[in-house]
Amino acid sequence: MTTQAKPHEALPLEIAIAFTQAWTSHGVPKAAQYVSEDVVFEGPLAQTTGSAAYLKGLAGLARDVTGFKMLAAYGDGDQALLMYDLTTRSYGNLTCAKLLTIRNGKIERDKLTFDSHPIRSSTKAA
Repeated sequence: MTTQAKPHEALPLEIAIAFTQAWTSHGVPKAAQYVSEDVVFEGPLAQTTGSAAYLKGLAGLARDVTGFKMLAAYGDGDQALLMYDLTTRSYGNLTCAKLLTIRNGKIERDKLTFDSHPIRSSTKAA
């Protein structure tokens, strides 16, 4: 009797990295496959619920991204914590920390933090 190996189930950290690499390289449709329909986003400038609002905001930011560098990535059974430098046309370099909660292969919660001063300053000047 032979046993078949179970297909590899992606770990939260693998999902978080694939998702982040997709959207930062302008692949928001590819990134969307990792997002739950009722995803909750909490960030310094906005909070959203639902994949439509979340992906709309992500697409807006992705259009401005010119560079991405992962600084650290850690994960456990249902969360991943990423720290990365994001280079943007409009705001320069933003160092971001993101805690993603992932269940059943989908991102359910995205808690983002970064120094929002460059963005808030730019918005006030405009």
